[in-house]
Amino acid sequence: MSSKAQRRGSDYRRKRKRFHNNQYTRKVSDKLDVDCISASAKKLCKESDLDKEVRNSNQSNGYRLINIDILLSEQSQYVTCPNCNTKAVLKEKNLYGLVSEFYVECYSCSTLSAFKSSPVIASGNDYEVNTRITYAMCTVGQSFCGIKHFCTAMD
Repeated sequence: MSSKAQRRGSDYRRKRKRFHNNQYTRKVSDKLDVDCISASAKKLCKESDLDKEVRNSNQSNGYRLINIDILLSEQSQYVTCPNCNTKAVLKEKNLYGLVSEFYVECYSCSTLSAFKSSPVIASGNDYEVNTRITYAMCTVGQSFCGIKHFCTAMD
């Protein structure tokens, strides 16, 4: 037996070390820095500002999940041609991710009028709804495959 064991006696039990917190965890009193450092952090801060604006508005705007077939059939009943005031048809032309391009077609005067379901972001050629779905899926820990699974399940 070692000399320490002899001094302690046979009924001595060594005390467990106590956990004194992880030095790498952030304390509750620490505040989140308003100044974002990296480019990714700046983008995330900008996106969170957009989310606050959408939540604070009481108007009926923003993005919804809708069935295009129902939208096209219902809206086509009320759409008239701006040139000849006859009945026109609302149709879907192209898809860019989650963005649809719609057009109003008049059969009597062959007028076409097109519009898209989402605006283009000012910083580039990306559509806002596509940027938002990418940001949302990254926030919940999904990637491009998650977006594909979501869109497949919704179709």
